[in-house]
Amino acid sequence: MIRRFVAAVAVTASACTALAGCGSDDDKANDPAIAWSESVCKTIEAGAGKLQQLPAVDPSNPQAAKDSLVVYLGHLSEALVGVSDGLKTAGSPPVKDGQATLDKAMTTLTTTKSTIDTAKTKLQAAAVTDQATFQAAISDISKVMATLTNAEGPAKDFKENPELAAAFKAAPTCQKVEGAQAPA
Repeated sequence: MIRRFVAAVAVTASACTALAGCGSDDDKANDPAIAWSESVCKTIEAGAGKLQQLPAVDPSNPQAAKDSLVVYLGHLSEALVGVSDGLKTAGSPPVKDGQATLDKAMTTLTTTKSTIDTAKTKLQAAAVTDQATFQAAISDISKVMATLTNAEGPAKDFKENPELAAAFKAAPTCQKVEGAQAPA
């Protein structure tokens, strides 16, 4: 149960930070869509380091395991705020239907952050005194997190716009961010 929960959190973290495409040799450094994508990926890169380090969860120490997961969920929520702020700063992507695409991605981020915050709050409030109560707490928040395990996050929203999908593939930092996500 704990491993599945941590795996769900890891998948969510990867999905929420992996906005980039696979990379391209096209050199369109002056293209406004690529510049916009580069700006967004720099924001993602700045917060991604925190999310790569999964919490240490030792079921033999339920309170420490709970505390570790609460801290990690807090870092994940903060990273989502950073991505959201970065998207707001970047503004509407300079592509056809750019504002609609950005709005959809922002809705995805807001929903994801709300879900993470709900899970964190539930876990913080859970009385954990032994392994059984820890398992019960994990089971409870796993139901909340289950809605995110297959989510691609805002990446899907951006990649649905063909111009942005191409721009993310061409932006150097986006290639780097995507490369960092590949092993996950």
